[in-house]
Amino acid sequence: MDNIVNYFEKEFKLSEIEKSKLKYSLDVIITDTSKLLILLIIFSIFGKLREFVFSTLTLLSIRPFTGGLHFDNYLSCLIFTSIFFSFVILLHNFLPLGSFSILIFVLSFIIILTTAPIIHKNRPSYSKSKRTSFKVMGLVVVTLHFLLYLLAPKNPYLNISIWVFGLQSIQLLIKKGVDTFEKKNIKNTM
Repeated sequence: MDNIVNYFEKEFKLSEIEKSKLKYSLDVIITDTSKLLILLIIFSIFGKLREFVFSTLTLLSIRPFTGGLHFDNYLSCLIFTSIFFSFVILLHNFLPLGSFSILIFVLSFIIILTTAPIIHKNRPSYSKSKRTSFKVMGLVVVTLHFLLYLLAPKNPYLNISIWVFGLQSIQLLIKKGVDTFEKKNIKNTM
C-alpha cells in the first residue's frame, strides 16, 4: 500500500495531511472490503445472508457518523464484527421488538447524543462543527429509521435496524468508557 500512496504523493504533490488521509482511506477500503466478502460467505453458509445484508446496510448508514470500537489487528476486528452481526441476527430472530423498540430508540438516541462521534486515533481530526454535524446526522439516521419502523413495524429491514442501533450504541458506551479509563490511568501514572 505504501507504494500506491507514494505514487500518488509524487504524481499529485500531496501534502503530509493528504498523504495520511489517502493511506487511511485505502486501508479502510481494503480491510473493510475483505471483511465484507468473508462475512458474506459465512452468513450465506448459515442461510442468514438477507439479515446480514440488512444489518450491514443499517450499520453503514450510522457508523460513519457515530464511530465506534476499532481494533489494532485485522483478525480481532473480523471476529468482533462477526459477533456483532451474529448478535443482531440472533436478537432479531429470537427476541421480538414490541415495546422494546421505543426503549432501544430512546437509549440509542441518548447515547449518540452524549457520546458520538467517537473518532479513531488514526483518522484525521475534525473541527468541533464537523463533529457536531456527524452527531446530528447520526441522530437523524436513527430517528428516520425509528419513524419508518413505527409506520411499518413488520418490515424485516426496520426490525433489524433497531437492533443494529441498540448494539451500536452499546459499542459507543464501551468505547467511551475505555477512553475515559485510559485517560484517567494516564493522569494517575504521571
